Amino acid sequence: MFVELIGYVAGIFTLLNMLPQIVKTYKLKKVDELSFLLIITYAISMLLWVVYAYFIVSWPIIITNGLSLILSIFQLGLMFKYKK
Repeated sequence: MFVELIGYVAGIFTLLNMLPQIVKTYKLKKVDELSFLLIITYAISMLLWVVYAYFIVSWPIIITNGLSLILSIFQLGLMFKYKK
């Protein structure tokens, strides 16, 4: 139980990692300073973590990294929407 709690807390911090940038992008509607490569590699890493967690049946990793993957895809969508 304690180990899963650590997993959830770590996952929440990972999830929160992308949130300030998404909010800033949405408010300013500017993506000039964002690295496309960074967002893509983040999304791919989250996808791989979810796949890995599926095979080892680790719900903290599946849930938090799955949500992080969704946020990174949303950020990519904002990048395409606001790209000049």
